Order: sequence, then C-alpha cells, then structure tokens
Amino acid sequence: MIELSEPKIYEFEEFRLDGRSHCLFRRETGELVPLTPKAIELLLVLVERPGQVLSKDELLDKVWGKSFVEEANLSQTIFVLRKTLGENTKQPRFILTSPNRGYQFIGSVRSFMTDDAVLGADFLPEAQPVAAPIDHPEPVRPKRLRLVWLGVPLALLLALGAYWFYPKAKPATLKEIRSIAILPFKDSSTEQNETYLGASLADALVNKFSGLKRITVRPTRTVAKYADSRDDASKIGRELQVDAVLDGRIQRVGERLRVSVQLIRTSDNATIWSENFDDDFTNFFAVQDSISQKVVTSLAVQLDDSEREKFNRRGTENVAAYQEFLRGRFFWNKRTADGLHEAIEYFQKAVELDPSFAEGYSALAETYVLVNLFGSKHDPNAFPLAKAAAEKALLLNPSLAEAHAALAQVKMQYDFDWAGTESEYLKAVELNPNNAVVRQWYGEFLALQGRPAEGKVQVQMAIDLDPTSLSANNALALVLIKANELDQALAVTAKVLEMEPNFPWALHYRCRAFVLKGQLEPGIEVCRQALAASNQSIFMKANLAHVLAKAGQENGARRILTELEQTARTAYVSPYNFAMIHIAIGDKPATLRYLNQAVDEHDFLIPSLKTDTFFLGLHGDPQFTNILRRVNL
Repeated sequence: MIELSEPKIYEFEEFRLDGRSHCLFRRETGELVPLTPKAIELLLVLVERPGQVLSKDELLDKVWGKSFVEEANLSQTIFVLRKTLGENTKQPRFILTSPNRGYQFIGSVRSFMTDDAVLGADFLPEAQPVAAPIDHPEPVRPKRLRLVWLGVPLALLLALGAYWFYPKAKPATLKEIRSIAILPFKDSSTEQNETYLGASLADALVNKFSGLKRITVRPTRTVAKYADSRDDASKIGRELQVDAVLDGRIQRVGERLRVSVQLIRTSDNATIWSENFDDDFTNFFAVQDSISQKVVTSLAVQLDDSEREKFNRRGTENVAAYQEFLRGRFFWNKRTADGLHEAIEYFQKAVELDPSFAEGYSALAETYVLVNLFGSKHDPNAFPLAKAAAEKALLLNPSLAEAHAALAQVKMQYDFDWAGTESEYLKAVELNPNNAVVRQWYGEFLALQGRPAEGKVQVQMAIDLDPTSLSANNALALVLIKANELDQALAVTAKVLEMEPNFPWALHYRCRAFVLKGQLEPGIEVCRQALAASNQSIFMKANLAHVLAKAGQENGARRILTELEQTARTAYVSPYNFAMIHIAIGDKPATLRYLNQAVDEHDFLIPSLKTDTFFLGLHGDPQFTNILRRVNL
C-alpha cells in the first residue's frame, strides 16, 4: 500500500476519498464504492496533486513499485476508475489523458486532515473496531450525525466522538483484509522430538485457506524463510505485502498440546485476536479446525456452500495417517532431493494407514513430479508413479486442484499430451483460482507452447497472488524471452536480482536474454554467475558451454563437455544438456542423437523443445521435425 505524505480526506463532487483507510465513499449516502486496491492507490496519487500531469512512469512507480508490470496495467486501472466514477471519456470530469505524457486529475478537489474531516461532514462512513472480538465480528455502524450549534461543550463532545468513531485511528477495517500470511509456528516444546510440528501446522492452515475466494494466503515456501526471524509480525507482513499475519507458538508436553495464536493487522500492528488452544495431541484436528474457524469468524468472511465444504474437509479421520502426512509435507517443502525422498516415505505410510486419504495420494503425485527435477539421479518410474497417485487421488476426490495440477505435469513432461495438460491446468485453476504456483506453471506451459501473451496473463496473476515469490516473478522473464521481448526480460531479471542477488534462474534468464541480443560477453559473465549461484549444477554448466561455443571459445566449451561426459559415468546427466552443447559447437548428428535419447527417456526439458532458443537453427530440418512429431509438437 502506498504511503502519502499526509493522510487526508479528499472530496470531489459526489465522492469522498479517505487517504488513511483507502476507501472511496459517496458523500450523500456514505455508500462504499467498490474499487480494487491498486485503483484506490492510483486515485490517491492523482487527487493528491490535482491539475498536474503525472507521467505514466511516475504513476507505475508510485502504485506498483518494484512489481514488474506493463503500461497496459495502468491503462486498465484508469479505465476501471473512469467507469466507477461515471466518467464520460469525451467530456471528462475527473481524469484527463495527456497524449504521450500521462494523466491529470482535473476535478475540483477539497482536502483536509483526517482529524478535521468529520466536523463538516453530513455522514460518517462505516467504522470498525480496532480489534474485533471473536464473539462480535460485526462492525460498528454509527448513525447519521449532523452537527448543530448547541453550545461549546456539546460541540467539543461531538468533536471528541468524531475523533474516536472516524477511521482515522484504524488504518484498515477488518473487511478490507484480503491477504494473510501464516508464519511457521515456533516450537517451544521442552522435548524437540517433533521438529516438523510447528511448520506443518502452519502449512496445514495455508492449505485450508488457499481455497477461499475472499482471502489470499501466501504459499508456505514464500514464508518459510521467516521461520527463525526475530522481526515482528507486522514488519514481516509488510515485506510479504499482506494485510494480516497469523503468528503462533506450539508446545507439546507428553500427550498434551498447547498452541498460542494471534492474528495481527499489518497496517498498525493491532492484534485482531489472540487465543490459547489446549488439547490432547491425538486431537490435533480439533486444534487446527478451531484456529481456522477463529480466523474466518474474526474477519467476518462469508463462505459459500462449496467453500464451506472444502474448508471443513479433513481428508482423513485417521490421526496416525494425518501425522505421517504432516511429516511428509514438512520434508516436501524443503525442495531437496533427500527431502523429497523422505516425503515419499511418509506419504506412502499415510495412504497405507488410510487407503481413502485422497490428499495423501495427491501429495505423493506432487512429490513424484519433482523428483527428477531436484534429484541427482534419473528415476524412470517417477512420472508413472505420479500419474497413478494423481488418478487415485482424483478417483477419491475429483475436486483436488493440486492433484489436477500434478496430473497436468505428468501429461506435459511424460505423456507429451498437450491438450490434456491444458485441460488439467484449467481444471486446477477453476477449483482454486488463488493458487499462485498453479497459475505460474500454467503460464510457463503456455509460453513453451508458443503462446507467450496468454502465458503472461497467468504469470502476472501468480505475481499478484504472491508478489514476493522469486520463482513467480522470474517466470515472467521466461515468458518475455519466448515473446522475444528481451529488454523487458532483462528488466524483470534485474528486479528479481534486487530481491535475491544470487537467484540462479534469474541469472540464467538474464544470460539467455543477453545472448539472444547478441551481447555475448555480458552473457558469459552472467552465465558464470548463474553456475556459481547454482552450486555448479549440470544444466548451468551445459548452458555456459553453449554460450562459450557461441562466442567462439570452443576449447572452453569442449572442456566442460569432457567434464560432463566423465560425470555421466557415475551420475545422471540429461541428454538434453549434451544436445545443448553439441548444437553450439556445430555437431548436428550428435545433437539429434541426444535429442532422440531425451525423448526416449521422457526428459523433463522436452516440453520446451519447439520454442527453445538453443535449437532455433534446427527448425525446418527433417530429422528435427521428426523428433518434434514424436512428442506431438
């Protein structure tokens, strides 16, 4: 949320804009005018400087900050504002377009400080309590007030009352809380036998809230880095760009479990509610359900029937199976080869204890699709096992978005069934439109299919849902490279690297953009940085060899090739990686041989083959065309 120089009330014709609570009202009735947060922020920037032409770059910077968005986002938000304000574009009352420059607020604006705002008002907008009690979530609704001259004492009394009722002291109403982060619960148990418990409880709550339309919740992996943070919750919430943060502490003594939880509003560090939950460890379900219900109640979230059914679903009533599932999720979120294999063991135990546990099978599928991506060995059975697990999960519960997304990955990376892939992604998005990871994966798939414009829409949605995610922001660079928008791709990677200077995939896409622009020297330098940041990954080595050969440094490329050939004697090296090097050194027969081998092995990089910039020079070659045919491209 933007911060203005001074929070004020702005009045223009029939509207009143509150600069502190970020709400737009109709002056006569006090009716709240619905607008998206970005539209409100854009309107605030415009009315704070009426009569001035504000450039598009300045508006993008003030409203969207470091998020990489295009000018089209600004134009669309202006369109929404004009429509909401009842603008006639031929004879504008409020927002004037200055061709090739920007926008200007031309309406007559009256502004005053929030402390003085109510004294001259006919209507008090709806106010909310600072921290809504659990049993009384409904907002306070003050009656219509008119100030009349009844003497100085009464005037002072009314002024004091206005000060308390007006939202000035409450930077955001509870109903405005649309996004939350659930921090890993700190474990203060004297016996640290269950180290997974605090992180897994938070993860379970994230999964519960991820299906709600009214609230977006940051994914577990985005907040995991704050597990040991000493920063206060409101500061973390501002970094994660959320309206509220759920923070908690967990303690287990024998078979008793105590969980202390507080929901904190980011804008003013106010505690919306806090509570302790005590129960038997075997009644873990009840604790989890109680916490989630308290959050929903305190935020006055209204669930429709389908949301309520999903929200209350446990997946299993078998406590032992659920504990194994939680352990599996703990290791799954580590995203390491060892962690994924441990996760598989726990998920398998979970479904053995409860063969009807659909979420357990779905988790198995989600893990198997990642095994070959993170592992140092190639498991030819990983995708068939993922497919079997996903299909079993969907047989038990067809509404599991994560299982549809896992099946989409199987159809893309193993079956080469592109229509089936898209169908599963669309089903996953329909079931859970607020899943940032699924949006990102779908966007990347569309880009690899040669549909970067559509992919950009999905990736931007992923960024909106999880604005601090490195992978979501970086996925935009991939989409832009596929669209041949190389300067914009460089701008995106620069912003990602501001967030994390050693993020290897941002360095990789930056390298690709430089190389495609013909700037080989900076490309080589960034490729070397990517290799170092990735802990000498095989793919990054192959990419560096490719770029060196392109730059005429064939000896350096061949040294890396020899090194990878030696590595392949004891560990798995993707044939696709060898093809990347051979195409650059001009050995087309070896390139085609390795690409055919990659198809035989269902290499996870094959979905990118048709649009991959490494092999653009092979397009039109009959043998390459035959390889594309083999994978239905």
